[in-house]
Amino acid sequence: MIAWEGAVRDHVRLEALADSSLVGTGPEDAFDRLIELAVELTGVPRGCITLVDAERTTAKSAVGFPEGVDLFAPVEHSFCRFVIASGHPLIVDDAERDPRTTGDPAIAAFAAVTWAGYPVEDADGVVLGTFCLMDSSPHEWTPRDLRVVATLARCASTEVALRGSLARARRASEAVGEKIDELIASAASAASAASAASAASAGLALQELQAWLRFM
Repeated sequence: MIAWEGAVRDHVRLEALADSSLVGTGPEDAFDRLIELAVELTGVPRGCITLVDAERTTAKSAVGFPEGVDLFAPVEHSFCRFVIASGHPLIVDDAERDPRTTGDPAIAAFAAVTWAGYPVEDADGVVLGTFCLMDSSPHEWTPRDLRVVATLARCASTEVALRGSLARARRASEAVGEKIDELIASAASAASAASAASAASAGLALQELQAWLRFM
């Protein structure tokens, strides 16, 4: 059994996941097309792109699952946790016989008797989830299958990195806008204070002039 708790719940990884701006978002064509292509090219009927937080695995994109099926699962019910832990692909031809996965609750949770999952990373190489294909019966993964999945997983990682860069740029732009607003407000307040001080000074000078004229 692969130890996974520390890597999955690492605070740096969880911060990177939050910064990705993908958590809590629904399916998107850019990710759906990658999974659809993987299913078509390998002939394996089901696949998903997952995001893994401290407690659960969530499908950002999914193909081949029954309509209405719950695509959230406790993290311990997903093979994705092993990819997070190692940072490397996990390839399983028969999960019921493979010593790494035999008896694992993911087999029943997702009918994942065969599974191939590759890391989905952000721009800094932090593993946020997986690009995975699965079936309910054993499957011998061919070198071509694995090249397809690996290539499309890298495409998904590139898309994730792009989303992260755009989100950071948007946050930086908003921060600059807020700072400009603060400076404008500060400048307006200073100008108002200066105007009030100038008016008070002029009023005092007028009073002094009037007093001087009375003694003339």
